[in-house]
Amino acid sequence: MNITITGNLGSGKSSVAKILKERGYEYSSTGNIFRQLAMEKGVSVEEFNRQVNEASSRGDHSVDKMIDDTTTRIGEERDHVVFDSRLAWHFAPKSFKVFIITDIDEASRRVFHDSLRANSESYASQASCRVALINRQKLETVRYKEIYDIDYYDMSNYNLVIESTNAAPDEIAQEILDKMADYQRGSFEKMMELNPSSVKTDGNADRKESDMVEVSESGGIFTLTAGKDRLDEALAQGARFVPVRISDFEAGGEDSFMNFANMIIE
Repeated sequence: MNITITGNLGSGKSSVAKILKERGYEYSSTGNIFRQLAMEKGVSVEEFNRQVNEASSRGDHSVDKMIDDTTTRIGEERDHVVFDSRLAWHFAPKSFKVFIITDIDEASRRVFHDSLRANSESYASQASCRVALINRQKLETVRYKEIYDIDYYDMSNYNLVIESTNAAPDEIAQEILDKMADYQRGSFEKMMELNPSSVKTDGNADRKESDMVEVSESGGIFTLTAGKDRLDEALAQGARFVPVRISDFEAGGEDSFMNFANMIIE
């Protein structure tokens, strides 16, 4: 079975996808496809990128379509492929679809420090990086809606939504493989897993009993609403991930990287 991995900016999705490559999966990324198309046209990646940007400014999204068609073809013709791509879940629908989420502060920390290691002057500070990530998310949401009429941040599009804030890429990769096996056995259709330490408690509603951890979401913050005993058990065991059910969702909030509209999480 193929795996499509996407996530918010700074989530570490590419690192996870490359670990899965090391574990035997064929690796396909939008960047690789872009380079392949440049080679086929006999131009450099830089020149092809210039041509694509010029065409896009005129409303010509033919290169987007070529990339999408290539993703679709790979998804139909090959097996055991991991796609590292924003929209592969849409164009390779017969796949295990994963979205990796990360706290905005951790995401901006990662992206900012990566830019420092690369000697890039893209961001003056982590704070400016944070603002840039939020703005880029908004632009992506509008662009994908205009071109494809889809909401990339609607979590109901994915089989597994998993948090990477306090987990290493190899831990996430293994969890994806484990949960994909459960999915193939019919154990679930959609699931969300958070790092137990990321769930906030407010002292009242979290006393309610539940068969699993239940949380509310507002502005990218997850607050326990029921199932404290199960959360405490996960924390005591040092678990990296705990399955959760979204019991309440507050739309909006500039810090929110996600939209849980209509998502069934069991």
